Amino acid sequence: MMVIVVGCSYSVYTSGFSHLKSINVFVFENITTEYELEEMLDGILVDKFQNEARLKLINVDADCKIEGKILDYSKRILEYGEGNVDEYEVRILLDVTFTDLLNNEMIWQKKSLILSEKYSNSDVNEDESGDAMELIAKTEIEAQNRIFKALFEQIIKNSLEEW
Repeated sequence: MMVIVVGCSYSVYTSGFSHLKSINVFVFENITTEYELEEMLDGILVDKFQNEARLKLINVDADCKIEGKILDYSKRILEYGEGNVDEYEVRILLDVTFTDLLNNEMIWQKKSLILSEKYSNSDVNEDESGDAMELIAKTEIEAQNRIFKALFEQIIKNSLEEW
């Protein structure tokens, strides 16, 4: 007897913390020499939480909080081409904590989260064979924005979503 199982894979999130209704996003401490990173990060996190709608963003008496530090910032050259730098990589090291204030419990903490993103000032978005490459950021600021949006996704995935 032969049994064939056919199925599809999909994911749906549920919250393991349904008692959490509001969040306070603290401005991350920035101990790097890249000034204004903390303001950019704060702006992105606030915007993402406002648009996310799972948790109401408030400053006083929130059910939970996000806080952290920007520990390190680096930019390195990945590729040269025709006398110019064609591609860079931005790396940001973060310390992030998500705390349930109602139960006085740390839900998620990552003391050394490294996120990175490539960027290229050139107009080349094809590899040597002429095939389209994954679109990379065009500027260092765009790369930073992508990193901070990825941080938001990491926070949600590791704190609010239960798979």
